[in-house]
Amino acid sequence: MFHHRPVNNHLLLIEVEKLALEMLRIRYWQHIMNEHLKEKRFKIPIHVSIGYEALAVAVNRMMCDGDQLVLTHRNMSYNLARAGDLTPVYREYLLASNSMSSGALGSMNLASRDRGIAYTSSILGNNMPVACGLAMANAVLERRALVTVLTGDGAMEEGTFYESLVFAKSQKLRVLFLVEDNNQSMSSSIAERRCAIDLDKLCQSLDISCRALSGNDVVKYTNEMQAVREQVVSENTPACVIASVRAFCQHAGPTPGWPTDPKKIKLENGLMVEASLDDPLFVLRDRIGNISFDALCQQVLAESWKAA
Repeated sequence: MFHHRPVNNHLLLIEVEKLALEMLRIRYWQHIMNEHLKEKRFKIPIHVSIGYEALAVAVNRMMCDGDQLVLTHRNMSYNLARAGDLTPVYREYLLASNSMSSGALGSMNLASRDRGIAYTSSILGNNMPVACGLAMANAVLERRALVTVLTGDGAMEEGTFYESLVFAKSQKLRVLFLVEDNNQSMSSSIAERRCAIDLDKLCQSLDISCRALSGNDVVKYTNEMQAVREQVVSENTPACVIASVRAFCQHAGPTPGWPTDPKKIKLENGLMVEASLDDPLFVLRDRIGNISFDALCQQVLAESWKAA
């Protein structure tokens, strides 16, 4: 069934199909969330992350037992990846008692220690010092675990970003700083609010490794993230990865109603949103071929889930 381009890496073809299915499921589940947001089924503000699926799958596959993930307000794709199921996340958004945190955390602070998500914060830049604290505890307890902290091109303007980099390097902490560069903070682009920041040079000044990810290829991202983890854990040193992503859903549905929100994104139009390299599903289709892509999409769309 599985048609593909030649894959010049160590992943077996069956693993590529598993990555594809995981990414397609996360996209499908986010489509469902988006449709229900437009129907005003939820009482809380929710940030959909359609466009982040390749990165979320790569982070999920990178994590080993004992590793910890620290998230931001736009955490849907990562929570879905770690849960492997829509139902617990959906129930949390409904503030239901039979959800991931009994409805106590909602969306923008949703964490799940059982799934390795140690902390999530809606406060800009707040989560990076927390990640350093978690990594310090791992060092004291002699645990060879990685702490991955998500941040963005807006939050990296905060002082906590630089301070956390310095602290992590000084204390030889196993922290991976993952910067999601979606060129968007609230309703402003980078050019509209600040000068350019050369993250590679900033990291060089602290002797911290910095990698850039672009292209939304889930296979490439998975290999790269696993290589970064091996480096951080074996060398007892922080690292930084900056990934170019596009948030097709800035906030989704009627809340808060930015002009660029995805009112026109519809599940009935298919899982892929845009035929461009900005959409990880377009990149996936190019990698595995139309026949395999369509077959896997139909498989995912036929799967059932429970809202209640």
